[in-house]
Amino acid sequence: MIDMKHKLYRLFLLAVSATAIFVSCGEKTVPVTGLEINPDYLDLLLGSSATLTATVKPADATEQTVTWSSTASGTVSVDNNGTVSARQAGQAMINATCDGKSASCIVKVIVPTESVALDKSEITLNKGDSAILTAIVNPPDATDKDVSWTSSDPDVVAVDTNGSLQALRQGEATVTATCAGKSASCRITVRDSASGGHEGTGHENWD
Repeated sequence: MIDMKHKLYRLFLLAVSATAIFVSCGEKTVPVTGLEINPDYLDLLLGSSATLTATVKPADATEQTVTWSSTASGTVSVDNNGTVSARQAGQAMINATCDGKSASCIVKVIVPTESVALDKSEITLNKGDSAILTAIVNPPDATDKDVSWTSSDPDVVAVDTNGSLQALRQGEATVTATCAGKSASCRITVRDSASGGHEGTGHENWD
């Protein structure tokens, strides 16, 4: 009887050990070896949003929870799902982290140019005079403020990259400032200096 009890006890211990081994194998931890974020660079219009995707590697890693953060949440915010929102002009780095591994995406907030204006709409110059036009890009925080200048007749009025005008000969020309597809123009009248009593002033709309 005692031997039978010993045998049953040994069988019980073997069963418990086997169960423990099985459970232990079933709970094997697969560590995270890397994290990828897509895209890793994003231009985002002011007021718009987009969702970033974080991929944990390997795919069967035990830990799959990704946490998100922004280096400048006032510029670009991010929620728990990786959705980023552009709040003001500038840029921020969005970080995704999982089990000590991380990946980043740089998000640049684009503020579109709405209009371009010039400080003068008409100018009358004597031949040989110079003047300067100033372009105002709106809104003031527009991302693209690169203004290009053209003259409809560069033989009459030449214009450089800074909006500086040079009256070369009698006639009329239109000088146009363009930025991000928006433009504004100024009509320039050049008269022979011998026909007028004004020299080198570059004043607007003489009588």
